[in-house]
Amino acid sequence: MNKRIKLSLFLTGIIFLLAFYFFYPFGLPKAKKYFEPIGKRTLQKDEIGQFNYVYNTYEIMDITGDEFIGWDTSEHLRWRYGIAFSSYGMPSIAMISQEYADRAKHAMYLMIKKMKSPKVWGDWISYGMGDDPISEGNVMYKGHLNLMYGLYQLMTGDEEFSREFTWLTSRIIDEMRRHHIEGKHEGADCEPGRYFAQCNSISLLSLKIYDKLYGTNYSEVEASWTINFIKQKMTDKNNGFYLKMYNTKHQFCNPQLSGYTNAWTMTFLRVYEQKYNEDLYSEWKENFTQELGPFAYVKEDLQAGASPLAHLTGLLAAKEFGDISLFRKLRNSIDRELYQKDDINHYLYHNINNPIYNGPILWTKVHVGWEKVLEYDWGYTKDFNIPNIDNMQWTDVLDTKLLIMDL
Repeated sequence: MNKRIKLSLFLTGIIFLLAFYFFYPFGLPKAKKYFEPIGKRTLQKDEIGQFNYVYNTYEIMDITGDEFIGWDTSEHLRWRYGIAFSSYGMPSIAMISQEYADRAKHAMYLMIKKMKSPKVWGDWISYGMGDDPISEGNVMYKGHLNLMYGLYQLMTGDEEFSREFTWLTSRIIDEMRRHHIEGKHEGADCEPGRYFAQCNSISLLSLKIYDKLYGTNYSEVEASWTINFIKQKMTDKNNGFYLKMYNTKHQFCNPQLSGYTNAWTMTFLRVYEQKYNEDLYSEWKENFTQELGPFAYVKEDLQAGASPLAHLTGLLAAKEFGDISLFRKLRNSIDRELYQKDDINHYLYHNINNPIYNGPILWTKVHVGWEKVLEYDWGYTKDFNIPNIDNMQWTDVLDTKLLIMDL
């Protein structure tokens, strides 16, 4: 072999090693560490950094009135999801780490306060959908608020929001019963005439928690109507995938197959129908995910490329269903660009250093599974009595003083 060939092979090897070094996601925690059981599980360095960022974000918002400093107003309609999805990670953090438990509980409290801001729910009124944003419809907002109420009371035993939790639960149940009698569809509406399985799955989980705290049976009766309707009217006949949207007026279901719709819905409905959603997860993974070496992405539809929302909810699904391999590759795709700022607070900043998205990404990492959250011993012993909600109305839940939308 002559010198020129040897030099060429040597340079090729160097280029390959450099490419491998810059391409491969070195330095990230081993994926299995995110799946260790409670008692052995510890918060990883990236999770601690992200939680510090998220907690400080909401602490600052708590002392700045109704401001959302640094929040992208072009994504205003997604603020509710950024807040809610961030809050859903707080019970898991409290379960994983005693050191961070009190801070996680306080963060949940602050998130509820921001979720109730008119800047989060005021679009319902400003877009002409109605004068009351939570008594009828709008489950894509009120379902999240109700689940946040339930999780906060479950993890703390604090009854500060118990009347609001009970009133809002009663509104959801009343709407479910009315739709059951009318026969158009089951569950609660999202927008006028538009019904989504994924949004209803949020309110259904809130009913599970309400039943656990107060001894009611909403998750056995009213919830079953909704789940049966979704499976009969809103699933693909070939694979059982959840379909994207049901139009009430025309009784028509959009047949589009959606990566995020299925990842989201099966994650939240697993506590109701374990086998159906575990079987569906396998089908979803085969059809909606694409692996590329140490990376993977989730498609929004079968012909599309990567989708940020589908990827985020796919991370959550991989965590809920215990899929370490897929979680690792999806995590690698999101965390590859992170860098560490090694200061006294040990922050770990993301390439997605954004108050809307950082908290939801943290949730996908810390999530221990909804069944574990529901069955965890939170350390208090008390019997909750259903509070009196006579004469309550929606303005007793949401403050209208700052309804002027100056975005």
